[in-house]
Amino acid sequence: MTVSAPAQQSPREPETAALLERSAPLARLLADSLCRAPIGRDHCGALHGVWPDLRLLGAAAEPDRHAAFYADALAARAAAGASERVLVSGCADWGMLATTVSAYRHQAAPLDVTVVDRCPTPTLLCAWYGAQVGMPVRTAVADVGEYQESRPFDLICTHSLLRYPVLEGRHRLVENWRKLVRPGGAVVTVTRLSREPASSPDPESARRFADRIVRRCAELGLDRDPIELRARAERFSTAQVAHAVGDATDLRELFEQHGFEVVRLETPQLEGPVHVREPIGGAARSGSYGEIVAVRR
Repeated sequence: MTVSAPAQQSPREPETAALLERSAPLARLLADSLCRAPIGRDHCGALHGVWPDLRLLGAAAEPDRHAAFYADALAARAAAGASERVLVSGCADWGMLATTVSAYRHQAAPLDVTVVDRCPTPTLLCAWYGAQVGMPVRTAVADVGEYQESRPFDLICTHSLLRYPVLEGRHRLVENWRKLVRPGGAVVTVTRLSREPASSPDPESARRFADRIVRRCAELGLDRDPIELRARAERFSTAQVAHAVGDATDLRELFEQHGFEVVRLETPQLEGPVHVREPIGGAARSGSYGEIVAVRR
């Protein structure tokens, strides 16, 4: 199924905007102090330190771009009454956690949520978010491709994680998801679909992206140092290296090879502020996306 959707320019919920505004300085502080995990040509501080700002400005490849899919897919699992134990498998900040909490609260369903990421910055941001909204959150700093639990989860959710590992690491990740989720449990995720080779933008593309971020910040009246924001946005755009996942058939086969049944796969065509041909990983690019629900056999 292919549909078109408009770009999201700013959070639709005032509460979300307020939380992003409050968490942005914390993200910068934590990223500059704690981030060391390598990503592409830098470490994860290039992403984590500017991510809440990019979300505020509508420039981030975040779960809110697929809000309807996540709300429906997660609510369906919550309403089934047997998906209380949830793993948020990798995250840039608290966005995926907030999407999960919202879906479960809408169904008045119990939620026992764990957040795992290899960097302490997003896990601390998730703990902060949990404190803001009154939701206990268990966190762990670990590689989600190797993370183990004594009790299986009912549901695993994440966003845009499949594009970061190379092919071998992607298979290792999905195989570990199969080990972490119980039979009949599900993985709910979204990934950009493309066969383009892994690459980062040239310096001129990075500068254009940073220029747009600074202009958008001024348009929204956000109180940011434009010099610092420009430097963080340019660093973000040059650091990201995202690998091709392929098309919908490749995505389906990836899960089926590791013991999952794909029960839902949609391929919306989204419009975003970053052009489809601008290779800025992690940005809200136009293009085709795979929205998938896979159930462990």
